[in-house]
Amino acid sequence: MPEITEYPPGSPSWADHLAHDGQVAKDFYTGLFGWTYDDHPAGEGMVYTMFSHNGVPVCATAEAGPMQQNLPAHWSVYVTVDDLEAAVERARAAGGTVIFDPCDVLDVGRMAIIQDQQGAFLRLWYPLKHAGAGKLGEPGALTWFELATTDVDSATAFYTAVLGAEIAPDPDTPFEYTLVKVAGNPAAGIVRIGEDWGPVPPNWGVYIGVDDVDATVARAQELGGKVCVEPRDIPDFARFAVLFDPEGAVFSVLHLNQWSS
Repeated sequence: MPEITEYPPGSPSWADHLAHDGQVAKDFYTGLFGWTYDDHPAGEGMVYTMFSHNGVPVCATAEAGPMQQNLPAHWSVYVTVDDLEAAVERARAAGGTVIFDPCDVLDVGRMAIIQDQQGAFLRLWYPLKHAGAGKLGEPGALTWFELATTDVDSATAFYTAVLGAEIAPDPDTPFEYTLVKVAGNPAAGIVRIGEDWGPVPPNWGVYIGVDDVDATVARAQELGGKVCVEPRDIPDFARFAVLFDPEGAVFSVLHLNQWSS
């Protein structure tokens, strides 16, 4: 599959991870997914580490700086936009909060951080030299993006206004699930946080493709991770699990049935 060099506006296109011990994160994720990493200077005393799969950049991690020490380790999702300032203003108008105003990220792109009414954070990305992940939707790469929220209707209205995406319930799932489509193609999902989830805040999360969910879960535990949701099937579609990395960041692993056919 050719490397992705451009994303339609409204598409999730990148994800990165905040670590408190960068080496712990690098050892865990490279050991789990077979990634390699490359450290890049990102300002005074800061390093941005790119993870690659078979030589193609797929996501990244960075060690928390002085202003981030109070934040837990976590994954962040980026969505490509064609006009960063306009997208930020749409977020404000739709009732969201702008956490970080548009700014340059070296010479690779421009970024802003917004928060929806329920509290989920999302990063908006205007690409210059960095379009995003070089591949999606296969083992070793980001495969799905998902918003977990307490109010699906509010989230649907907000992200429709901000991203201009088509957002509607998925008629093909046997449970409540909402699809975010860009240019007619599924790009992300929205799921309601269940009462049985415990104290989970609204958040955007990532699914990383794997060849074998159960083997990946076992390997994650060997590397110091923990299981949040044991492996389970989505009938006739996929198998997934939810994990904690050694510093507590939550992520999911996913195997699509079509990969085995």
